[in-house]
Amino acid sequence: MRRPTLFALALAVALLIPPVAQGQAPVDAPSLEPPAEALATITGREIGAHVGFLASDLLRGREAGTVDARLAAEYLASALAGMGAEPMGDHIHGGKRSYYQCFMLERTMPESGGAELTLTIVHGPGRRKIACELGADYTYFPGNVAAGEVEAPAVFVGLGRVDAENKIDDYAGKHVKGSFVLAHRGDQAAQVRAAREKGALGLILIAPPPPGVPSVVTPRQMGFDRPRLTLGPAPVEIPAVTLVAPLGQRLVEALGLSAPEASPPTADGGTLHARFAHSARREPIEDRNVVGFFPGSDPEKAKEVIVYSAHYDHEGVDDRGEIYNGADDNASGTSGLLEVAQAFAAAPRPARSVLFLWVSAEEKGLLGSKWYADRPTLPDGARIVANINLDMIGRNDPAKIGATPSPDLPDHNTLVVDAAEATKAEGLEMLFDTDQFYGRTDSYNFAAKGIPVIFFFAGLHDDYHKPTDDAEKIDAEKAARVARAAFRLGWKAAQSPEPPRKIERQP
Repeated sequence: MRRPTLFALALAVALLIPPVAQGQAPVDAPSLEPPAEALATITGREIGAHVGFLASDLLRGREAGTVDARLAAEYLASALAGMGAEPMGDHIHGGKRSYYQCFMLERTMPESGGAELTLTIVHGPGRRKIACELGADYTYFPGNVAAGEVEAPAVFVGLGRVDAENKIDDYAGKHVKGSFVLAHRGDQAAQVRAAREKGALGLILIAPPPPGVPSVVTPRQMGFDRPRLTLGPAPVEIPAVTLVAPLGQRLVEALGLSAPEASPPTADGGTLHARFAHSARREPIEDRNVVGFFPGSDPEKAKEVIVYSAHYDHEGVDDRGEIYNGADDNASGTSGLLEVAQAFAAAPRPARSVLFLWVSAEEKGLLGSKWYADRPTLPDGARIVANINLDMIGRNDPAKIGATPSPDLPDHNTLVVDAAEATKAEGLEMLFDTDQFYGRTDSYNFAAKGIPVIFFFAGLHDDYHKPTDDAEKIDAEKAARVARAAFRLGWKAAQSPEPPRKIERQP
């Protein structure tokens, strides 16, 4: 059976969205309580219906950059159109906007079959070649390594330390530009940074002997033979190869390398030449955020925008063909946000503007929200003053919801204070048990811009990032209570005399 066309799906969704009042008059008085009739439009029945579609096998896990994610985006945009939300994505023909903010990703597939490392130990006229096996003799993370071959001598630099404050420079008197750097493994990030700044082509690190029998790392565990997505062309990094025992120790003995802490580092037994090859396929792909907008009624406050966000992507399909439907992560938050948008559409316009943002590629590293936070699509002169993010709101205790940032974090703000009242009004106890996830969802990219944020999160469960995260396990009534609390919170933020602000921590 053929899959439904995008147009057919869009038409069906538009017909299913309940009719709401559009273009209503401004609120007469700045009430901080949302209209009861608008609040009542947020129901568990509708959330369950949205989750049922978004987390169905038809959408095959909504992996970022796929036609499956595009189907989800079409569903969201069609819902926004049915509500009467203004499109606030990219500009299209005639100066109009679409509901989509498009951005480019790069899919990189590092290929283990093209990974090669050959070491040549030189003692005077004698040469000994060692063909190294990936995983057994050496490891490296292939993410941003440029494809191609590099062949060059290796210069030993001990631990490869450069510390001006403590007057340590293991590179003193050594010319490494255009060569590999050979070093004992230490602070790897600092070692890579120093080697790159010195102009090295790559870094070869000797791991200390393991306490037990060394284990073999598979290429897939290192990140080979599976795609990786980045925003645009990934920055190129020099390769950092680790030689594991016993090869690393054989090299120490063969070259007469000094101990890690020795200064200056010496190699008395010979020299090393290395040939390194890396293979990767790179493919640009387009992805999209979905953006809808309700302008505020106050001429000045309308320039201040409350942004609601949720990610609509998930993990797609694995190598065995199992679909990761992502009902809780994050069809639940996506559906809750649809209901909040519907409530704003059914209400008179509050003073401040409200923007609804569904982002993609959260599962690939918060990429869609980073793109939007760096390049917000807003009316001229407008700025974002708050972000309310919903991610995984449909499982666990039906009477509790987590929120962050708590008072223990420097980004604690008045949104969080007001959220306690909003959740209580919906029969929910708000817990500060979510701070460890603060940097793992899309609100983090807004907080990085200094914007007050709150992230509602119902917690992990046994189906997290598994094919068993299915629609029938969602507590749609709980998700509706969280969505109603989020509507209450956003309404108050849109109506208050002052926008949300950070709360200074007490010494």
